[in-house]
Parts: sequence; C-alpha cells; structure tokens
Amino acid sequence: MFSAFYGTFSTIAFTVFGLWMFVAQARFREWMENRDQYRRASAVSIMFALPGLMSLMALINSESVALWRYAFGVTSVVAILLLLALQRRPQGTPPGANEVANWLAIVMFAAIAIVSAWPSVVDGLGLDGQYRHVEFLFFCLLLLDGLVVAWVMLFAEVPPPRDPSTA
Repeated sequence: MFSAFYGTFSTIAFTVFGLWMFVAQARFREWMENRDQYRRASAVSIMFALPGLMSLMALINSESVALWRYAFGVTSVVAILLLLALQRRPQGTPPGANEVANWLAIVMFAAIAIVSAWPSVVDGLGLDGQYRHVEFLFFCLLLLDGLVVAWVMLFAEVPPPRDPSTA
C-alpha cells in the first residue's frame, strides 16, 4: 500500500509542480516586479515539490521506517525554514491570504516532522500504528493548500510595484 500511495502521490505532486512552473514562467516578468507575488510563487513551489520529493525518497524502500522518518523529518525542517524566510514582507505591505497559506503549510510540515520524529504521538490520538496514514493526510492537505494559493494567484491582478520614494 505504501509504494502505491508514494508512487501515485509523487506523480501527482510533480505533475502539478510542472504545471505550476509553466504558469510561473508565463507570468515571470510580472511576478518578478512584485516581491509579494514572487514570494507567493516560491511558497507554492515548496508546497508542491517537497511533499513529492518526500514521496520519492520513501519509494527508495517503502518498508524502511528509518528512511521515511529521516527523509520526512529533514525535508520538513528544510521546508519550514524556506517558508519562514518567504514570510518576510517589505515594510508597509499588508498581510494577506499568502501568509495564512504559508502558516498552514508550516504547521503541516511541522506535523509531518513531529510524526516522523515521534510516531508515538499518533498512538496517543487513538490511531495506533497509523503513522504513515496520518502523513498521507498531511501530504494531501499540503497539495490542497498549494492549489488554493496557485488558483488565487493565477487569476489575481498583480498590483504595480511599490515606489519606495513615495512611501
């Protein structure tokens, strides 16, 4: 079952990531002029690519508990650090949906890292031995989070870049 899920999920995650790269390429100039849009696009890339990468690493040996624990833990910590770095906004920029989506992704990546480091947490929730199933749920939620932000960005008008001399 694990191999089937990881194989299917990594295919879906990287397909969506590839489609996102096409969208990002099409709107590259527009988004590069606006730091918030650039950060949003980067955060969406993390939400698509890193769960797919974790799934690929788990496919190396889907029966290895140590492999998924280390791969998921380390990759989740890297994702959290990247998303935290992308949270910074220029002074005067109002918070928006991107920040909410980033914090949701940070929480989900943290949950993946916690379950991978201390699987007994899942047992404490009454889900004895369902560690990977809980991880599956977080992977799916991360993909959904990224899709929502991508959808909003796809149809959003990009505000003109702020002129620092007028602030």
